[in-house]
Amino acid sequence: MKNRKFFKWSIWLLAALFYFYEFILRVSPSVMVNELMQSFNITASGVGVLAAFYLYSYAPMQLPVGVLMDHFGIKKVLSWASIICGCGAIIFAFSNQYSYAAIGRFLIGVGSSFAFIAIVYVSTNWFSEKKSGFLIGIANSLAMFGAFAGTGPLSNLVQTFGYKKVIAFFGFVGLIIGFLVFFIFKLDTKEEKKDVSHHREKLLKNIILVGSNKYIWINGIVALLLYVTTTAFGGLWGQSFIEKAYNVSKDVSGYAVSMIFFGWLFGGPIVGFLSDMINDRKKTIRVAFVLTILFLVPVIYFPHFHIYIVYFLLFLVGFFSSAELLCFSVAIKLANNNAKATAAAFTNFLISCGDALVQPLVGFLLDLNWKGTLLDGIRNYSVLDYQKAITVLPAALILGFILIFFLKENNSLNKN
Repeated sequence: MKNRKFFKWSIWLLAALFYFYEFILRVSPSVMVNELMQSFNITASGVGVLAAFYLYSYAPMQLPVGVLMDHFGIKKVLSWASIICGCGAIIFAFSNQYSYAAIGRFLIGVGSSFAFIAIVYVSTNWFSEKKSGFLIGIANSLAMFGAFAGTGPLSNLVQTFGYKKVIAFFGFVGLIIGFLVFFIFKLDTKEEKKDVSHHREKLLKNIILVGSNKYIWINGIVALLLYVTTTAFGGLWGQSFIEKAYNVSKDVSGYAVSMIFFGWLFGGPIVGFLSDMINDRKKTIRVAFVLTILFLVPVIYFPHFHIYIVYFLLFLVGFFSSAELLCFSVAIKLANNNAKATAAAFTNFLISCGDALVQPLVGFLLDLNWKGTLLDGIRNYSVLDYQKAITVLPAALILGFILIFFLKENNSLNKN
């Protein structure tokens, strides 16, 4: 009994650690934009595409990960996911060619795609129902700490040791997590593998069912339009913009964008609680769009604030952007009883697809507005260049606010 309890908590801790770890790798390109341009002799468009290679694998993997988890079991899936993630980071770190670095980011996305499902799987299958929700929430908070660590603190490490050494170190961390899972976690072989044929048939049927529901599409697009500010600004372009616009160091700008993820950490539970209080998901999401725009626009177009004011504004951007999580509740309510999990996975798939498009789009717009100046051999983008390119983010928020009005009116959306 004691051994089982030890292994149960050990695997949860390792799954939570992997979730924390993959978020560091997910947002890491944001603190090394100039270094990547210099290392691979690429433009902002190239950096955007390179960062998005993570999403090119992560997005499509959202649909089959549950089936793979059921078939192979948590031990094999989590250990191999960690090892694949670590190998991808090592390939990225030691790459001297753009194509190899892209392969590395692609592999990181493959491994990372299992992180959230792994923590849900362990929390719900190995712990009581009373504990599972709390444990998933704690793990999500750790993931946000990972995003926080992958911006400000990681920027310090990159400035001190260089991005190659830092990412290589995290690559070996991934290998260690994978081997720890493999050797520590012991399951009965009967639990380890299941018949997957009926899961595969059910998955295809549910995908068709969910994909034919236009309101699930609208809800998913609303979610991605609210979330892209977090990934495109907080996860890639925000640091270099703030460094240029506010004339601060990379470390300071890194900590500024990390406030977005800090805002998510607090906003997730508080916004969810407020939504329950007013008993209206749509109204909460609508207000969140308005407030996110209200606090993001001054940071982008009026770069004259003290940096601590910027910290506070970006914290509020993250806080209210966390209302994106409510879209998963809406998706589940819109789906049929036998396709609720698929609806949530499909929503996450749409969000990831949106991220994969918007991150390189901002880079493309930067290159489109570039005036031809160079600094240390790489393209030097002005504050105005950044402002024009990042305009896509407020535009996305406005579009999302409008789309909310086309979402199906349903009293069930206002209940948990």
